[in-house]
Amino acid sequence: MNVYFITNWRVRKGLRLFGRLFLLLLAGLLLFGVSSPLKPFLHRLPGVVAGYSYSLPTSFWQGVLEAGLPTLVLEAGQESHPPQPGLLLPAVRVLNPDLVRFLTAEEEHYPLPEGQESPPPPPADLAGVEQGGRHPVVAIYNTHNAEGYAPSDGADRFPGKNASISLVAAALAQALAEDYGVPVVRSDTIHDYPDFSQAYANSEKTVRRLLAEYPSIQIVLDIHRDAGLKEPPVAYINDQKVAQILIVVGSDARLEHPHWRQNEAFARRLAAKMDELYPGLSRGVRVQEGRYNQHLHPRALLLEIGSSNNTLDQAEKAAQLLARVVAEVLRELQRENPLSP
Repeated sequence: MNVYFITNWRVRKGLRLFGRLFLLLLAGLLLFGVSSPLKPFLHRLPGVVAGYSYSLPTSFWQGVLEAGLPTLVLEAGQESHPPQPGLLLPAVRVLNPDLVRFLTAEEEHYPLPEGQESPPPPPADLAGVEQGGRHPVVAIYNTHNAEGYAPSDGADRFPGKNASISLVAAALAQALAEDYGVPVVRSDTIHDYPDFSQAYANSEKTVRRLLAEYPSIQIVLDIHRDAGLKEPPVAYINDQKVAQILIVVGSDARLEHPHWRQNEAFARRLAAKMDELYPGLSRGVRVQEGRYNQHLHPRALLLEIGSSNNTLDQAEKAAQLLARVVAEVLRELQRENPLSP
């Protein structure tokens, strides 16, 4: 007798597949039901579909918008330009007001310090770290925006808010730009609310949007803090107490991710540079079963800066040290792959 074990991730995968099929069916009914023999059936369905109401889940309308509205905009005569958020807003408001925030979420830009001119757009395959203006080379975001540092914040989570982990991401972005001349784009879009289980699916959309808009990006960093540790992970560097940093790499154990070894190689390079510049800052590299959006870029990493029992000050100091590490690695990459004269 053959025994087949169904793991949790297989169940989730099956449920996601079923959900997509159901949404495709609904989309077909909504698009063709008015003039089809199915119209009487539609009106016997619950109120959501019967009157073609606009109360379907945000994720459904988001999929419809992503699949259809850009095409509608192009057909309206915008062939030479990508769809602009302003053109989509009227349709968004009709379909679901909750999507307005999703499509209009703005990124914070950290250009080079004032006085340094922005050069022409760099090639898509390599953007030197000296580049500035609207051509960032590092993208920073938070999948779990609600994460906080309990000793400083009084709690370790603040659902629906950009908690202290967002301040740590901002400290990293600011140090990269102001101290090391590395142009950065940072998104503060909230991904883990109202449905925490959809956080990575939501942040994947943000990463895809950033990469599409800024092909100059060379490094993608998802900033987190660890949890469940008895003692706060700390190091003493330059007579300061700073939070240690763990680098997490996703593998292909659950989802397709054929190039995850590239992410791992970059993670180990970053950890080695931490050990060289600031011994004790790194907690090493941990390979885990999740994918963590790292399939979207060969230098995408998840960084755990401290834990929930570190202070915000310790985490921000660690982020400032990390900025130098990232800048040094970027310069090494540029030397290895110099721009053509």
